[in-house]
Amino acid sequence: MSAPTVTDLLSTPGALLTQLHLRALGLDRRAIDAVFRELDVIVLPGYSQPMVYAADYLALVERSTDWGDWVRPC
Repeated sequence: MSAPTVTDLLSTPGALLTQLHLRALGLDRRAIDAVFRELDVIVLPGYSQPMVYAADYLALVERSTDWGDWVRPC
């Protein structure tokens, strides 16, 4: 069985994303850092890769998307 794709993880309840997953979604280093500053970060004992919940990431993207009906804060 192969590892799930990032797309699979985005639709899997409870899935965790690493920095590498966010990179695969097209985010650059500064964007990845911004995501990890904004969201609760999961750090498992003995594992060096911090992670965020996929659902939290999707919610961040949703609330950060300009739909044309609000003024972007400065």
